[in-house]
Amino acid sequence: MAGVGFNYAEILHLGQATLASYGIYVSYIAIKNLRQYEEQSKKAAKFSDIAARQLHWTRTTQASGAVAVLLSFSTSLFLATSWHLIPRKYRVLASPAMLLITLGVRGHLYNFWKEKGKVPMLKGYNEAIDRTQDLIGVLQYLEYSWVLTSLVAGVLGYRKGEWS
Repeated sequence: MAGVGFNYAEILHLGQATLASYGIYVSYIAIKNLRQYEEQSKKAAKFSDIAARQLHWTRTTQASGAVAVLLSFSTSLFLATSWHLIPRKYRVLASPAMLLITLGVRGHLYNFWKEKGKVPMLKGYNEAIDRTQDLIGVLQYLEYSWVLTSLVAGVLGYRKGEWS
């Protein structure tokens, strides 16, 4: 196998991109289902500060979750395919930075959605809650993968002999 470059970090980043793409799908379904109730929520928000606050937090948590999985997808795909285009210090710092982002966003989502109960006869809303819980799980696995890629990139580097 002379001349073949085997890179653990690239393989791990491809796995991250795959997981993040599932997260993008789950996030899309949750947002699509919540949008079914957007008009009713806006009407309620006109008359209630609590409803307005809930609408605001629903939007911000869903948006932050979507941005986090999109960022994880694009960063992992870039690091898997084009890592050689950026300086070594940025390659090594990318995984810990993404770990911090996913930790923050998962906590943000979890803190808002953990107490949301299902509502009878609102199938789309209940489905959105389920998909949001799935998204929180995806973000948790992405956290684990960013820890792993941080270690691999920090210890092994992105190519043979990079640290020697």
